[in-house]
Amino acid sequence: MYTPKHFDLPDLSHARLMIQEHPLATLMLIDPVHGLSATPVPMIWGAPGDPSAGEGWWLEGHLARANPHVAALVSGEVDQVLVQFNGPGAYVSPSLYDTPLSVPTWNYLTLQVQGPVRVIDDEQGKDALLKRLIATQEPDYAAQWRGLPEDFQRKMLGAIVGFRIPVERWTMKAKISQNRSAAERARILAHQEHGSLEEQMLASWVRELSPR
Repeated sequence: MYTPKHFDLPDLSHARLMIQEHPLATLMLIDPVHGLSATPVPMIWGAPGDPSAGEGWWLEGHLARANPHVAALVSGEVDQVLVQFNGPGAYVSPSLYDTPLSVPTWNYLTLQVQGPVRVIDDEQGKDALLKRLIATQEPDYAAQWRGLPEDFQRKMLGAIVGFRIPVERWTMKAKISQNRSAAERARILAHQEHGSLEEQMLASWVRELSPR
C-alpha cells in the first residue's frame, strides 16, 4: 500500500482500535483454483500479554465450509493472505482550502495486515473461537449459545472452518490532510464534525490523532 511518511500510523494501539471499530475485513488470497479472490469476513484481534508490545499478535475469524476459499486454505497451498480493514472516509472539497488552485480529495483510514493462515477445524477449537467472537460483539449471547442443544451446536460448528492469521507485516494509513496548513485542517475538521455520520466518524479519528 502506498503510504507517504506523513500518512503512516505506526502505533499498534490505533491498529487495534481500527479492528475493534471496523471488524468486517476483506480477506484476499491467491486461490490455486479461482485465482485472485477476496471475501468479506469479520475478524477479531488476538495477542498474548500486553497488546501494545507489538509482538505476537494475530487475527481470528471463520468462514462457511461451503466457501471455495476453505479448500484452498485447508490444502496448505495458500502461503500468505492479505487482510484489509477500512475505517471511515469522506470527500474533502477544495472550497475548504486556502487557494482556489486546489482539487478535491478523499480522506480515509485503512489497515492492511499480511501473514500465513492456520486452520482451526476441531470442534473444541472452533467453539472457543466462536466464544471469543461473541465476547466482542454480544457477550450476553454466550449463555444462549451454551444453552442450545448439543446436536445443534455440533451442526453449526461443522458448517464453519475457523482460522488464525499470525501477523508478519502490517501498515496503517491515516490520510487526514496532514499535508495541509493548520487553518485548512481546522476548516476540514469543523466541516466533518457537522457533516454526515461517516464524516463525524472520521472527525473523531482526526481529534484522536491530533497532537496534544
